[in-house]
Amino acid sequence: MRKRDFFHTGLDVSRSECNLARMNNMIGLGFGEKRYLVSAKSAADLYYRSLIDNGVAERDIYTTIAAAHADMTANQNDVLFGFPGQYVAADVAWSKDMCHFISCGTHRTNWYGSGGDVIVRNTAITGVSALNVTADFCKFSGLNIVNSGANAACVCAVKDAGHDNHYFGCLFLGHIRAEQAGAALACDLWIDTTVSAAGHGLILENCYVGSSGCYTRSANNTQLLFGPTGIAAAGSNVTLKNTVFGTRTKTAGCSAIKFAANNTVDRLFLIDNCTFYNFYDENDITSTVTEAINDDCATTHKILVKGDSVITGYAAWESVRHTVYLSGPAANGGSGIATVET
Repeated sequence: MRKRDFFHTGLDVSRSECNLARMNNMIGLGFGEKRYLVSAKSAADLYYRSLIDNGVAERDIYTTIAAAHADMTANQNDVLFGFPGQYVAADVAWSKDMCHFISCGTHRTNWYGSGGDVIVRNTAITGVSALNVTADFCKFSGLNIVNSGANAACVCAVKDAGHDNHYFGCLFLGHIRAEQAGAALACDLWIDTTVSAAGHGLILENCYVGSSGCYTRSANNTQLLFGPTGIAAAGSNVTLKNTVFGTRTKTAGCSAIKFAANNTVDRLFLIDNCTFYNFYDENDITSTVTEAINDDCATTHKILVKGDSVITGYAAWESVRHTVYLSGPAANGGSGIATVET
């Protein structure tokens, strides 16, 4: 099969991760217009040159996320394919329902180095996020999303006020700078539950949230924030699967997940085969902070931890409201005994 067949039909399933089989599995049959994101429209950019050589129209190639998203059509399963490079964006809006952003690069697991991956990065001191999602029913895959703005107002990597949005193989980094690590509202992924149904149907799968190589966190902040106030819709089920939360803190009130107020979550919150790792101190790796999940939501929900989920660097999954139910070999560090709800 010729190389150009991938760009025209997506049928080369043997060579590229951006292929029809992957898209059908993730998005469903019948995805819409395809757009392409490259670092530069120049002969020196191999991805741009390859796209042109393989017959992709100039009008379908973009150098900014904002311009590509502006030309997408909501509710048509349009897909933006991002090629390796760094795309600087402050609060870039993703506002069109059922539009998807898929990386054709590598999946990074930490913040060191660059090359071969698709990085969406905020560098502006006014950027609350790098990617600001207000749309629903969107898929994001393989993106490395970073907020490195040197300001406490640069709260998170992704701010998501939509529902039924799914993230696969993404890296969220929001505590890169000291200014962020010491800010009370700082996090890696912010689900803005001041918007009705925000976070409903959220899926994080094979993702990395935070990094133990970032600045030491304080101010009782968190990594995955549901808040600051809530208007949850009934059935706002969340699934975290095969995902790693990595961080560094000695502050007792710093958690990995936080439900900041009533109505920030509802019904089932599922944690399946996830790792929660806190690096306490370079001279003390055995001490712990209070809890992985800070649950200040008094409305009805259960947090079900199943599979081989594990915490290390935390004293407990959740220590106040006792809304966590362990099923299977879920362990506290390497020594916990699993319990099953009765």
